[in-house]
Amino acid sequence: MPGYTITQPVADQLLRDDLDRFEKAVMSNINVATDQCEFDALVSFTYNCGSGALAESTLRRRLNSGEDKPLVFAEELPRWTSGGMTGLVRRRAAEVKLANEKQFP
Repeated sequence: MPGYTITQPVADQLLRDDLDRFEKAVMSNINVATDQCEFDALVSFTYNCGSGALAESTLRRRLNSGEDKPLVFAEELPRWTSGGMTGLVRRRAAEVKLANEKQFP
């Protein structure tokens, strides 16, 4: 809305509320243990693509079946770039790096 503004504390709370929802989606859809970086990468993916995308994804199925997590992250996350959109390619690469190398660019 033009002219609509919110305060920083309100914006921070809205982000926390969104993150809480996506963290819960990851916890309810991923049944294997993840370290903090893997969990954060999955939350980032879910925040960007949606809870339904995670629930229906091959990423979820492969992780839950016990496949090698680094391989799954490396192969599945880059598939979610809407045909190679530059920003999404960078975002998915950052998520793979976070999950597999424990580094955020």
